Amino acid sequence: MSTGVRERASEQQRTYGNWRLGRGAGLFGLGPVGTVAAFLVMVLAAALLTVSPPAALVTAIVGLLVLAPLAVRVNGRTGFQVITARVAWWLARSRRHHVYVSGVASRVAAAHQLPGVLARSEVYEVETGRSGLVAVVVVPQSRHYTVTLRCAPEGMDLVDQAVIDARVGHLASWLAALAREPQLIQAQVTVETTPDPGTRLAAEVAATSRPEAPALALQVLDDVVQSYPAGSATVDTRVSLTYTAPPGRSMSHEDVCREVAARLPHLHAGLTGATGAGIVPMSARGLAGVVRAAYDPAAALDLARDPRLTPDWTQAGPVATRESWDSYRHDSGISRTWCMVEAPRGAVYSRLFARLTDPDPQLLRKRVTMLYRPYSPGEAARLVESDKRDARFLAGKKHRPSARDLTDLAAAEQAAEEEATGAGVTRFTVLVTATVADEKQLDEASGVIRARAGEARLVLRPMYGCQAAGFAAGLPAGVVLPTHATIPF
Repeated sequence: MSTGVRERASEQQRTYGNWRLGRGAGLFGLGPVGTVAAFLVMVLAAALLTVSPPAALVTAIVGLLVLAPLAVRVNGRTGFQVITARVAWWLARSRRHHVYVSGVASRVAAAHQLPGVLARSEVYEVETGRSGLVAVVVVPQSRHYTVTLRCAPEGMDLVDQAVIDARVGHLASWLAALAREPQLIQAQVTVETTPDPGTRLAAEVAATSRPEAPALALQVLDDVVQSYPAGSATVDTRVSLTYTAPPGRSMSHEDVCREVAARLPHLHAGLTGATGAGIVPMSARGLAGVVRAAYDPAAALDLARDPRLTPDWTQAGPVATRESWDSYRHDSGISRTWCMVEAPRGAVYSRLFARLTDPDPQLLRKRVTMLYRPYSPGEAARLVESDKRDARFLAGKKHRPSARDLTDLAAAEQAAEEEATGAGVTRFTVLVTATVADEKQLDEASGVIRARAGEARLVLRPMYGCQAAGFAAGLPAGVVLPTHATIPF
Protein backbone atom coordinates (compact mmCIF):
# COMPACT_ATOMS: atom_id res chain seq x y z
CA MET A 1 0.00 0.00 0.00
CA SER A 2 2.68 2.49 1.02
CA THR A 3 4.90 1.42 -1.91
CA GLY A 4 2.14 2.22 -4.36
CA VAL A 5 1.64 5.63 -2.81
CA ARG A 6 5.34 6.42 -3.18
CA GLU A 7 5.31 5.31 -6.82
CA ARG A 8 2.33 7.49 -7.66
CA ALA A 9 3.96 10.45 -5.86
CA SER A 10 7.19 9.98 -7.82
CA GLU A 11 5.28 9.96 -11.12
CA GLN A 12 3.54 13.24 -10.33
CA GLN A 13 5.11 16.12 -12.21
CA ARG A 14 6.66 18.85 -10.11
CA THR A 15 4.94 22.25 -10.08
CA TYR A 16 6.24 25.76 -9.45
CA GLY A 17 4.79 29.17 -8.69
CA ASN A 18 4.01 31.30 -5.63
CA TRP A 19 4.96 34.44 -7.52
CA ARG A 20 3.32 37.51 -6.08
CA LEU A 21 3.32 41.24 -6.64
CA GLY A 22 4.06 43.11 -3.45
CA ARG A 23 1.33 45.57 -2.49
CA GLY A 24 1.83 48.25 0.12
CA ALA A 25 -0.88 48.64 2.74
CA GLY A 26 -2.90 51.83 2.48
CA LEU A 27 -6.35 53.37 2.46
CA PHE A 28 -8.43 53.82 -0.71
CA GLY A 29 -5.72 52.21 -2.83
CA LEU A 30 -3.25 55.04 -2.15
CA GLY A 31 -0.44 52.92 -0.75
CA PRO A 32 1.73 53.86 2.24
CA VAL A 33 3.02 57.19 0.86
CA GLY A 34 -0.38 58.27 -0.44
CA THR A 35 -2.06 57.35 2.84
CA VAL A 36 0.40 59.47 4.82
CA ALA A 37 -0.11 62.36 2.39
CA ALA A 38 -3.90 62.06 2.69
CA PHE A 39 -3.64 62.06 6.48
CA LEU A 40 -1.51 65.23 6.42
CA VAL A 41 -4.01 66.94 4.11
CA MET A 42 -6.87 66.07 6.46
CA VAL A 43 -4.94 67.32 9.51
CA LEU A 44 -4.03 70.56 7.72
CA ALA A 45 -7.61 71.14 6.55
CA ALA A 46 -8.95 70.50 10.08
CA ALA A 47 -6.42 72.94 11.55
CA LEU A 48 -7.40 75.65 9.04
CA LEU A 49 -11.09 75.09 9.65
CA THR A 50 -11.01 77.04 12.92
CA VAL A 51 -9.03 79.88 11.37
CA SER A 52 -10.47 80.24 7.86
CA PRO A 53 -13.14 77.85 6.55
CA PRO A 54 -12.58 78.95 2.88
CA ALA A 55 -8.85 78.16 3.22
CA ALA A 56 -9.68 74.77 4.72
CA LEU A 57 -12.07 74.06 1.81
CA VAL A 58 -9.45 75.07 -0.77
CA THR A 59 -6.84 72.87 0.95
CA ALA A 60 -9.19 69.89 0.94
CA ILE A 61 -10.08 70.37 -2.76
CA VAL A 62 -6.45 70.79 -3.83
CA GLY A 63 -5.43 67.75 -1.80
CA LEU A 64 -8.22 65.70 -3.39
CA LEU A 65 -7.17 66.73 -6.90
CA VAL A 66 -3.54 65.83 -6.18
CA LEU A 67 -4.24 62.52 -4.45
CA ALA A 68 -6.97 61.28 -6.82
CA PRO A 69 -4.50 60.23 -9.60
CA LEU A 70 -2.64 58.12 -7.00
CA ALA A 71 -5.78 56.11 -6.23
CA VAL A 72 -6.73 55.42 -9.87
CA ARG A 73 -5.10 52.34 -11.43
CA VAL A 74 -4.63 51.90 -15.19
CA ASN A 75 -3.06 48.57 -16.21
CA GLY A 76 -1.31 48.30 -12.87
CA ARG A 77 0.00 51.89 -12.91
CA THR A 78 -1.32 54.85 -11.00
CA GLY A 79 -2.95 57.75 -12.79
CA PHE A 80 -0.03 59.93 -11.72
CA GLN A 81 2.42 57.61 -13.49
CA VAL A 82 0.30 57.53 -16.66
CA ILE A 83 0.04 61.32 -16.80
CA THR A 84 3.75 61.77 -16.09
CA ALA A 85 4.69 59.29 -18.83
CA ARG A 86 2.54 61.15 -21.36
CA VAL A 87 4.06 64.51 -20.41
CA ALA A 88 7.60 63.14 -20.55
CA TRP A 89 6.95 61.63 -23.99
CA TRP A 90 5.51 64.91 -25.28
CA LEU A 91 8.54 66.84 -24.01
CA ALA A 92 10.93 64.33 -25.61
CA ARG A 93 9.19 64.60 -28.99
CA SER A 94 9.13 68.40 -28.85
CA ARG A 95 12.91 68.35 -28.33
CA ARG A 96 13.33 65.62 -31.02
CA HIS A 97 14.95 63.25 -28.57
CA HIS A 98 13.08 60.37 -30.21
CA VAL A 99 15.21 60.65 -33.40
CA TYR A 100 18.81 59.44 -33.54
CA VAL A 101 21.25 59.79 -36.44
CA SER A 102 24.89 58.67 -36.39
CA GLY A 103 27.81 58.61 -38.77
CA VAL A 104 28.54 61.27 -41.37
CA ALA A 105 24.98 62.66 -41.13
CA SER A 106 25.26 63.26 -37.39
CA ARG A 107 26.10 66.59 -35.81
CA VAL A 108 27.32 64.92 -32.62
CA ALA A 109 29.48 61.88 -33.44
CA ALA A 110 31.06 60.57 -36.63
CA ALA A 111 31.07 56.99 -35.31
CA HIS A 112 28.03 54.71 -35.28
CA GLN A 113 27.85 54.59 -31.51
CA LEU A 114 24.92 53.12 -29.62
CA PRO A 115 21.94 55.37 -28.89
CA GLY A 116 20.20 56.30 -25.67
CA VAL A 117 21.42 54.95 -22.34
CA LEU A 118 24.25 53.06 -24.09
CA ALA A 119 25.71 56.09 -25.85
CA ARG A 120 28.64 56.33 -23.41
CA SER A 121 29.15 52.59 -22.94
CA GLU A 122 32.58 51.04 -23.38
CA VAL A 123 33.99 47.52 -23.59
CA TYR A 124 37.09 46.27 -21.79
CA GLU A 125 38.67 42.89 -22.41
CA VAL A 126 40.19 41.18 -19.38
CA GLU A 127 42.48 38.16 -19.37
CA THR A 128 41.25 35.56 -16.88
CA GLY A 129 43.84 32.86 -17.51
CA ARG A 130 41.25 30.08 -17.39
CA SER A 131 38.61 31.25 -19.86
CA GLY A 132 40.79 33.49 -22.02
CA LEU A 133 39.72 37.01 -22.80
CA VAL A 134 36.43 38.13 -21.27
CA ALA A 135 34.60 41.25 -22.43
CA VAL A 136 33.07 43.55 -19.82
CA VAL A 137 30.61 46.26 -20.88
CA VAL A 138 30.91 49.44 -18.80
CA VAL A 139 28.09 52.00 -18.51
CA PRO A 140 29.90 54.98 -16.95
CA GLN A 141 26.91 57.07 -15.88
CA SER A 142 25.57 54.29 -13.65
CA ARG A 143 28.93 52.59 -12.90
CA HIS A 144 27.61 49.21 -14.04
CA TYR A 145 29.84 46.41 -15.32
CA THR A 146 28.35 43.52 -17.30
CA VAL A 147 29.87 40.22 -18.37
CA THR A 148 27.95 37.88 -20.69
CA LEU A 149 28.12 34.09 -21.05
CA ARG A 150 26.91 32.35 -24.19
CA CYS A 151 25.18 29.04 -23.46
CA ALA A 152 24.19 26.09 -25.62
CA PRO A 153 21.34 24.44 -23.69
CA GLU A 154 20.28 20.98 -24.76
CA GLY A 155 16.56 21.73 -24.69
CA MET A 156 13.81 19.49 -23.35
CA ASP A 157 13.16 17.17 -26.30
CA LEU A 158 13.76 13.49 -25.48
CA VAL A 159 14.86 14.45 -21.96
CA ASP A 160 13.41 12.71 -18.92
CA GLN A 161 11.27 14.82 -16.64
CA ALA A 162 13.51 13.99 -13.70
CA VAL A 163 16.47 15.53 -15.56
CA ILE A 164 14.45 18.65 -16.34
CA ASP A 165 13.42 19.01 -12.69
CA ALA A 166 17.05 18.64 -11.65
CA ARG A 167 18.09 21.41 -14.04
CA VAL A 168 15.38 23.71 -12.71
CA GLY A 169 16.59 22.94 -9.19
CA HIS A 170 20.16 23.86 -10.18
CA LEU A 171 18.92 27.14 -11.66
CA ALA A 172 16.98 27.92 -8.47
CA SER A 173 20.09 27.26 -6.40
CA TRP A 174 22.14 29.44 -8.72
CA LEU A 175 19.65 32.31 -8.43
CA ALA A 176 19.60 31.95 -4.65
CA ALA A 177 23.41 32.09 -4.61
CA LEU A 178 23.33 35.37 -6.58
CA ALA A 179 21.83 37.06 -3.52
CA ARG A 180 25.16 36.51 -1.73
CA GLU A 181 27.29 37.65 -4.66
CA PRO A 182 28.93 40.97 -3.70
CA GLN A 183 27.84 44.02 -5.72
CA LEU A 184 25.67 41.99 -8.12
CA ILE A 185 22.53 43.95 -8.98
CA GLN A 186 21.02 42.12 -11.96
CA ALA A 187 21.13 38.80 -13.81
CA GLN A 188 19.69 38.55 -17.28
CA VAL A 189 18.78 35.44 -19.29
CA THR A 190 18.03 36.06 -22.98
CA VAL A 191 16.80 33.60 -25.59
CA GLU A 192 16.96 35.08 -29.10
CA THR A 193 15.62 33.24 -32.15
CA THR A 194 16.36 34.17 -35.77
CA PRO A 195 15.95 32.45 -39.14
CA ASP A 196 18.94 30.21 -39.77
CA PRO A 197 20.83 31.17 -42.95
CA GLY A 198 22.64 27.81 -42.91
CA THR A 199 26.10 29.35 -42.80
CA ARG A 200 27.22 27.46 -39.69
CA LEU A 201 26.21 24.11 -41.13
CA ALA A 202 27.89 24.86 -44.46
CA ALA A 203 31.10 25.98 -42.73
CA GLU A 204 31.15 22.89 -40.52
CA VAL A 205 30.61 20.53 -43.46
CA ALA A 206 33.27 22.28 -45.52
CA ALA A 207 35.77 22.07 -42.65
CA THR A 208 35.19 18.37 -41.93
CA SER A 209 34.74 16.99 -45.47
CA ARG A 210 37.59 15.54 -47.52
CA PRO A 211 37.88 15.60 -51.30
CA GLU A 212 38.72 11.87 -51.43
CA ALA A 213 35.44 10.95 -49.70
CA PRO A 214 32.95 8.82 -51.68
CA ALA A 215 30.92 10.77 -54.20
CA LEU A 216 27.64 9.54 -52.74
CA ALA A 217 28.55 10.79 -49.26
CA LEU A 218 29.57 14.18 -50.61
CA GLN A 219 26.32 14.40 -52.56
CA VAL A 220 24.27 13.58 -49.45
CA LEU A 221 26.10 16.21 -47.41
CA ASP A 222 25.59 18.78 -50.16
CA ASP A 223 21.85 18.03 -50.25
CA VAL A 224 21.67 18.40 -46.47
CA VAL A 225 23.44 21.77 -46.59
CA GLN A 226 21.07 22.99 -49.30
CA SER A 227 17.82 21.72 -47.77
CA TYR A 228 18.29 21.85 -43.99
CA PRO A 229 18.29 25.66 -43.49
CA ALA A 230 14.81 25.97 -45.05
CA GLY A 231 12.38 26.59 -42.21
CA SER A 232 14.99 26.18 -39.47
CA ALA A 233 16.03 28.75 -36.91
CA THR A 234 19.03 29.76 -34.84
CA VAL A 235 18.58 29.91 -31.06
CA ASP A 236 21.06 32.00 -29.11
CA THR A 237 21.00 31.84 -25.31
CA ARG A 238 22.93 34.36 -23.22
CA VAL A 239 23.34 35.01 -19.52
CA SER A 240 24.46 38.51 -18.51
CA LEU A 241 25.60 39.47 -15.01
CA THR A 242 25.67 43.13 -14.02
CA TYR A 243 27.76 44.44 -11.13
CA THR A 244 28.18 47.85 -9.60
CA ALA A 245 31.40 49.43 -8.41
CA PRO A 246 32.31 48.68 -4.75
CA PRO A 247 31.29 51.59 -2.52
CA GLY A 248 33.91 53.54 -0.66
CA ARG A 249 36.74 52.43 -2.93
CA SER A 250 38.41 54.52 -5.63
CA MET A 251 38.87 52.05 -8.48
CA SER A 252 39.34 52.57 -12.19
CA HIS A 253 37.17 50.84 -14.76
CA GLU A 254 39.99 48.40 -15.54
CA ASP A 255 40.34 47.39 -11.88
CA VAL A 256 36.61 46.77 -11.47
CA CYS A 257 36.53 44.76 -14.72
CA ARG A 258 39.34 42.53 -13.44
CA GLU A 259 37.49 41.99 -10.17
CA VAL A 260 34.30 41.07 -12.04
CA ALA A 261 36.15 38.66 -14.31
CA ALA A 262 37.79 37.00 -11.29
CA ARG A 263 34.36 35.97 -9.98
CA LEU A 264 33.33 34.44 -13.28
CA PRO A 265 34.65 30.86 -12.77
CA HIS A 266 32.53 30.33 -9.65
CA LEU A 267 29.35 31.55 -11.35
CA HIS A 268 30.26 29.59 -14.45
CA ALA A 269 30.43 26.35 -12.46
CA GLY A 270 27.12 27.00 -10.72
CA LEU A 271 25.33 27.62 -14.02
CA THR A 272 26.62 24.48 -15.73
CA GLY A 273 24.16 22.18 -13.99
CA ALA A 274 21.21 24.32 -15.10
CA THR A 275 22.03 24.45 -18.80
CA GLY A 276 23.52 21.00 -19.30
CA ALA A 277 25.91 22.24 -21.99
CA GLY A 278 29.07 24.26 -22.59
CA ILE A 279 29.23 27.87 -21.44
CA VAL A 280 31.63 30.32 -23.08
CA PRO A 281 32.30 33.94 -22.08
CA MET A 282 31.60 36.32 -24.94
CA SER A 283 34.37 38.40 -26.44
CA ALA A 284 34.16 42.06 -27.41
CA ARG A 285 33.69 41.15 -31.07
CA GLY A 286 30.97 38.68 -30.17
CA LEU A 287 29.07 41.28 -28.16
CA ALA A 288 29.44 43.85 -30.94
CA GLY A 289 28.12 41.34 -33.47
CA VAL A 290 25.03 40.60 -31.38
CA VAL A 291 24.26 44.29 -30.92
CA ARG A 292 24.93 45.10 -34.58
CA ALA A 293 22.60 42.33 -35.79
CA ALA A 294 19.88 43.41 -33.35
CA TYR A 295 19.83 46.99 -34.63
CA ASP A 296 20.30 46.02 -38.30
CA PRO A 297 18.77 42.57 -39.01
CA ALA A 298 19.76 42.81 -42.68
CA ALA A 299 23.43 42.73 -41.67
CA ALA A 300 23.05 39.51 -39.66
CA LEU A 301 23.52 37.26 -42.71
CA ASP A 302 26.76 38.98 -43.74
CA LEU A 303 28.08 38.82 -40.18
CA ALA A 304 27.30 35.09 -40.00
CA ARG A 305 29.02 34.38 -43.31
CA ASP A 306 32.14 36.41 -42.56
CA PRO A 307 32.85 37.15 -38.86
CA ARG A 308 35.64 39.48 -39.96
CA LEU A 309 32.95 42.02 -40.91
CA THR A 310 31.96 42.38 -37.26
CA PRO A 311 32.67 45.97 -36.15
CA ASP A 312 34.11 46.99 -32.84
CA TRP A 313 31.89 48.32 -30.04
CA THR A 314 32.22 51.98 -31.09
CA GLN A 315 30.80 51.15 -34.54
CA ALA A 316 28.15 48.60 -33.51
CA GLY A 317 25.29 51.08 -33.26
CA PRO A 318 22.63 51.85 -35.85
CA VAL A 319 22.84 54.52 -38.55
CA ALA A 320 19.46 55.96 -37.57
CA THR A 321 16.58 55.20 -35.22
CA ARG A 322 13.16 56.68 -34.62
CA GLU A 323 11.15 55.92 -31.50
CA SER A 324 7.37 55.97 -31.58
CA TRP A 325 4.89 55.62 -28.74
CA ASP A 326 4.49 51.87 -29.31
CA SER A 327 7.32 50.87 -31.70
CA TYR A 328 10.99 51.46 -32.45
CA ARG A 329 12.41 51.87 -35.96
CA HIS A 330 16.10 50.99 -36.30
CA ASP A 331 17.99 50.67 -39.59
CA SER A 332 16.49 47.71 -41.51
CA GLY A 333 14.02 46.60 -38.84
CA ILE A 334 11.16 47.82 -36.72
CA SER A 335 10.53 46.38 -33.26
CA ARG A 336 7.97 46.36 -30.50
CA THR A 337 8.82 45.47 -26.92
CA TRP A 338 6.40 44.15 -24.31
CA CYS A 339 6.90 43.87 -20.56
CA MET A 340 5.25 41.58 -18.03
CA VAL A 341 2.32 43.00 -16.09
CA GLU A 342 1.29 39.88 -14.22
CA ALA A 343 3.05 36.56 -13.66
CA PRO A 344 1.19 33.28 -14.22
CA ARG A 345 -1.26 32.54 -11.44
CA GLY A 346 -1.43 29.27 -9.59
CA ALA A 347 0.84 26.29 -10.08
CA VAL A 348 2.84 26.05 -13.31
CA TYR A 349 5.01 23.37 -14.90
CA SER A 350 8.59 23.43 -16.13
CA ARG A 351 7.56 23.67 -19.80
CA LEU A 352 5.37 26.74 -19.33
CA PHE A 353 7.64 29.23 -21.11
CA ALA A 354 8.84 26.81 -23.80
CA ARG A 355 6.39 28.00 -26.44
CA LEU A 356 7.16 31.64 -25.70
CA THR A 357 10.84 31.13 -26.53
CA ASP A 358 10.30 28.84 -29.54
CA PRO A 359 11.10 30.31 -32.99
CA ASP A 360 8.32 31.98 -34.97
CA PRO A 361 8.87 32.11 -38.76
CA GLN A 362 6.72 35.25 -39.07
CA LEU A 363 9.32 37.31 -37.18
CA LEU A 364 12.76 38.42 -38.28
CA ARG A 365 13.97 38.18 -34.70
CA LYS A 366 12.38 37.42 -31.35
CA ARG A 367 14.11 38.12 -28.07
CA VAL A 368 12.73 36.90 -24.74
CA THR A 369 14.59 38.32 -21.74
CA MET A 370 14.10 37.44 -18.09
CA LEU A 371 15.54 40.00 -15.69
CA TYR A 372 16.40 38.92 -12.13
CA ARG A 373 17.28 41.34 -9.34
CA PRO A 374 18.05 39.33 -6.19
CA TYR A 375 17.64 40.70 -2.70
CA SER A 376 20.39 40.30 -0.16
CA PRO A 377 19.56 37.94 2.75
CA GLY A 378 18.94 40.86 5.12
CA GLU A 379 16.72 42.70 2.66
CA ALA A 380 14.83 39.50 1.85
CA ALA A 381 14.02 38.85 5.51
CA ARG A 382 12.67 42.37 5.99
CA LEU A 383 10.75 42.23 2.71
CA VAL A 384 8.87 38.98 3.33
CA GLU A 385 7.87 40.08 6.83
CA SER A 386 6.68 43.43 5.52
CA ASP A 387 4.72 41.71 2.73
CA LYS A 388 3.12 39.39 5.24
CA ARG A 389 2.01 42.31 7.43
CA ASP A 390 0.65 44.21 4.42
CA ALA A 391 -1.24 41.15 3.15
CA ARG A 392 -2.80 40.63 6.58
CA PHE A 393 -3.81 44.29 6.74
CA LEU A 394 -5.41 44.26 3.27
CA ALA A 395 -7.31 41.05 4.04
CA GLY A 396 -8.32 42.14 7.55
CA LYS A 397 -9.67 45.58 6.70
CA LYS A 398 -12.52 44.02 4.67
CA HIS A 399 -15.56 42.48 6.30
CA ARG A 400 -15.51 39.68 3.73
CA PRO A 401 -12.04 39.29 2.14
CA SER A 402 -12.04 38.19 -1.47
CA ALA A 403 -10.54 34.92 -2.62
CA ARG A 404 -7.64 36.81 -4.16
CA ASP A 405 -6.88 38.55 -0.85
CA LEU A 406 -6.84 35.22 0.98
CA THR A 407 -4.66 33.63 -1.71
CA ASP A 408 -2.23 36.55 -1.56
CA LEU A 409 -2.05 36.22 2.22
CA ALA A 410 -1.30 32.50 1.94
CA ALA A 411 1.41 33.19 -0.65
CA ALA A 412 3.01 35.86 1.56
CA GLU A 413 3.06 33.55 4.57
CA GLN A 414 4.53 30.71 2.49
CA ALA A 415 7.24 33.03 1.12
CA ALA A 416 8.15 34.08 4.68
CA GLU A 417 8.40 30.45 5.79
CA GLU A 418 10.56 29.49 2.80
CA GLU A 419 12.87 32.47 3.30
CA ALA A 420 13.29 31.50 6.95
CA THR A 421 14.49 28.05 5.83
CA GLY A 422 17.13 29.49 3.49
CA ALA A 423 15.34 30.25 0.22
CA GLY A 424 16.22 33.38 -1.73
CA VAL A 425 13.91 36.20 -2.78
CA THR A 426 14.30 37.63 -6.27
CA ARG A 427 12.46 40.27 -8.23
CA PHE A 428 11.94 39.31 -11.86
CA THR A 429 10.21 40.49 -15.00
CA VAL A 430 9.97 39.39 -18.63
CA LEU A 431 10.67 41.50 -21.72
CA VAL A 432 9.67 40.29 -25.19
CA THR A 433 10.94 42.05 -28.33
CA ALA A 434 9.63 41.18 -31.80
CA THR A 435 11.40 42.55 -34.88
CA VAL A 436 9.91 42.64 -38.38
CA ALA A 437 11.00 44.19 -41.67
CA ASP A 438 8.01 46.45 -42.31
CA GLU A 439 5.62 48.46 -40.19
CA LYS A 440 2.68 46.68 -41.82
CA GLN A 441 3.83 43.44 -40.18
CA LEU A 442 3.69 44.83 -36.64
CA ASP A 443 0.04 43.89 -36.17
CA GLU A 444 0.79 40.30 -37.16
CA ALA A 445 3.78 40.25 -34.82
CA SER A 446 1.60 41.57 -32.00
CA GLY A 447 -0.89 38.77 -32.60
CA VAL A 448 1.87 36.18 -32.47
CA ILE A 449 3.29 37.53 -29.21
CA ARG A 450 -0.14 37.75 -27.61
CA ALA A 451 -0.83 34.13 -28.54
CA ARG A 452 2.51 32.96 -27.12
CA ALA A 453 1.98 34.99 -23.95
CA GLY A 454 -1.44 33.41 -23.54
CA GLU A 455 0.08 29.95 -23.80
CA ALA A 456 2.60 30.97 -21.13
CA ARG A 457 -0.18 32.48 -18.98
CA LEU A 458 1.65 35.80 -18.96
CA VAL A 459 -0.01 39.20 -19.10
CA LEU A 460 2.09 41.45 -21.35
CA ARG A 461 1.64 45.01 -22.51
CA PRO A 462 3.73 47.20 -24.84
CA MET A 463 6.25 49.47 -23.17
CA TYR A 464 4.51 52.66 -24.25
CA GLY A 465 6.74 55.70 -24.40
CA CYS A 466 9.97 53.81 -23.65
CA GLN A 467 10.42 51.43 -26.56
CA ALA A 468 14.06 52.42 -27.11
CA ALA A 469 15.00 51.70 -23.50
CA GLY A 470 13.08 48.42 -23.52
CA PHE A 471 14.87 47.37 -26.72
CA ALA A 472 18.28 48.16 -25.19
CA ALA A 473 17.42 46.29 -21.96
CA GLY A 474 17.28 43.00 -23.88
CA LEU A 475 20.80 43.40 -25.29
CA PRO A 476 23.91 42.03 -23.51
CA ALA A 477 24.93 45.47 -22.29
CA GLY A 478 23.71 45.53 -18.69
CA VAL A 479 20.95 48.14 -18.87
CA VAL A 480 19.28 48.25 -15.44
CA LEU A 481 16.02 50.04 -16.23
CA PRO A 482 15.16 51.35 -12.72
CA THR A 483 18.54 53.09 -12.55
CA HIS A 484 17.85 55.13 -15.69
CA ALA A 485 14.14 55.77 -15.04
CA THR A 486 13.01 59.34 -14.49
CA ILE A 487 9.40 58.46 -13.63
CA PRO A 488 8.66 56.68 -10.32
CA PHE A 489 7.43 53.14 -11.06
